Amino acid sequence: MAKMTAAQAIARFLKSVGTERYYFYNGHANWGLLDALEYDAEIRGIRTRHEVHAVHMADTDWRMRRRLPIPVTCTTVGPGNFNTIPAIAEAFFDSTPMLCLMAGGATKWFGRGGIQEVYRNGEDEFIQIFKNIAKHAVMTIRPDTALSSVMRAYKTAITGRPGPVVVYLPLDVQNTEIDIELPAEPRAWIEMSAPGPDPQAVARAVDLIARAERPIVYLSTGVHNARAWDALRTFAETAQIPVATTFGGKGSIPEDHPLSLGVCNRSGTGHAVNAATHADVVIGVGTHFNDLNTAGWSFFDFDGKQKLIHIDIDPGEIGRVYPNAVGIVSDARLGLEALTGRWKAQGLEPPDRQAWLDRIAGWRREWLAEVEPAVTSDRAPLHYARLVKDASDAINAFDPQTSIVCDTGFVMNYLPAFYTLKHPYFSTNNQQFGQMGFGPPGVVGAGLARPDHPVVVFCGDQSFIHTGLSLATATEYGIPGVVIVLDNKTIQAEIEGAQRRYGRSVGDHYRIEATGELWNPDLDRIGEALRARVFRVSSPDRMKQAVSDALATGELCIVTVECATDIERYAVPLIVQHGTMPFPYDWNQTTG
Repeated sequence: MAKMTAAQAIARFLKSVGTERYYFYNGHANWGLLDALEYDAEIRGIRTRHEVHAVHMADTDWRMRRRLPIPVTCTTVGPGNFNTIPAIAEAFFDSTPMLCLMAGGATKWFGRGGIQEVYRNGEDEFIQIFKNIAKHAVMTIRPDTALSSVMRAYKTAITGRPGPVVVYLPLDVQNTEIDIELPAEPRAWIEMSAPGPDPQAVARAVDLIARAERPIVYLSTGVHNARAWDALRTFAETAQIPVATTFGGKGSIPEDHPLSLGVCNRSGTGHAVNAATHADVVIGVGTHFNDLNTAGWSFFDFDGKQKLIHIDIDPGEIGRVYPNAVGIVSDARLGLEALTGRWKAQGLEPPDRQAWLDRIAGWRREWLAEVEPAVTSDRAPLHYARLVKDASDAINAFDPQTSIVCDTGFVMNYLPAFYTLKHPYFSTNNQQFGQMGFGPPGVVGAGLARPDHPVVVFCGDQSFIHTGLSLATATEYGIPGVVIVLDNKTIQAEIEGAQRRYGRSVGDHYRIEATGELWNPDLDRIGEALRARVFRVSSPDRMKQAVSDALATGELCIVTVECATDIERYAVPLIVQHGTMPFPYDWNQTTG
């Protein structure tokens, strides 16, 4: 047994499981934790300018590694902890494991209504806020059980469907000295094998796949979290099945691979959507078929002409939206490896899918021809398809393993189809909860996770205004990165839907009221104030060169791009015109 504070015990545990850094904002209630992490465990702390920045940085850190140790954040009582709420919800709904240490006021004063105590409905009821937006949330009120609370939370974060966990630690609990024996093998308390599939279900799935004429694999972030990229590629090549992804699953198979269809969602490639709507068997892996990924649930017909094999680590997602012919509860990697293993064990020959692949190739040619005017458009301000395609070409020429972070905004309607990701998992976006401002903090998280490769963030001007000051942290720590800011002085993603529904819109253009002039704060000068190199692009012939020049500096750079505000359609007009895709929902229907 050894004497130490509860905070020191927690810090030493985190050090023993390999924690290299944590993201924090200083406040009086977390001094005990910060002191222990910094001086006792000697874990590097990354100080931030806002708590939401800290959580987004930690989130992107994980998404660019997808392996232990999980990221750690440390915030303080009252509004400091409240500031984390949207970012923790983002991590929860995108299945990012994270340990969020939150400091609170002293337990001896609970119920008195002291400063920053959430007390009116109970004694410091703060933790209740996180019950619906975190995988696990607990307040520990005993110093001698604080470490075990953290260890259980850590295990919860990384087992099953991963997610963020919150441990609320009052300041007197942190600073009380206790007799404690630290675990000699801490990983034995937190690690367990991922769940594998039922062999009988695998056999039924392989039988269905072998008889299919037009199968596709359709996958999402579960493949990334399971690091199942090699297993996916092996299965697809063995069974000769084309692969479509959600935006969150983008790059699970290199997008220049012959079997890659690219992203299949309402902003994906035309051939991916056509393949999805015409497939007879769909193997869904680590995906939950949300409305954005299926264009309002209009792509698939699993009640009729199509069969679904659904593999997911979370049994709650299987059968949530669609009936399945075969439901398999499994880690994505183990599930895919089992399908390949069963295929080979049965001695099945590579199927002749040439007719199906040729049909897809025809759709690909049609789609590329239709979008050619957009990706080569000479209009200024720039068309989104052109700027994304040119940025993609420049980034891939510089380093195809560049970390790509896409924020919420209009660019999400173009990056899925027109950015070509040639290496797995080096791309992420906040696809489910969709908080604006997710992107800029990613310079820090991705830069620390993968320091040998550049980081490029795509974000709209309003998302940049939300969290662009997070780049102050990048400057402080000397972390390079390129932030492409799409400057059109609007909330562009909201304009078209409102115009189509009502013939007008409200509050989505930012103007000087007296003159009607569209206006933003000077984004270039904000970049300069952050000590970033600034490049402004106002004509399409400058886009590719500006991105190349920014990457070549090896510094923090902001590329502001003057973008069009009158784009009438999303990136895939073939789908809108020839398919059944509602925009963005069926406005004639209010329920169901």
